Amino acid sequence: MHRTVLVLLLGALLVFAPPAHAYIDPNAGGLLFQLLAPLFAAAVGAWLFLRRWISAYFRSLWRRLKGQREE
Repeated sequence: MHRTVLVLLLGALLVFAPPAHAYIDPNAGGLLFQLLAPLFAAAVGAWLFLRRWISAYFRSLWRRLKGQREE
């Protein structure tokens, strides 16, 4: 039921979409990629480097909130 309504709604949005009168310079996409790619790589690298510390911290915090002893 819900999936059918969603498909119909998305179909109606695609059929009745107004035309977009916009232009983006091809070099603007390259600039955007040059800005976002290193940020994404740094975020993933930081997550991979710190994930053990982060998970241990939150596990310890959860145990303290539940009132359990540290192991």
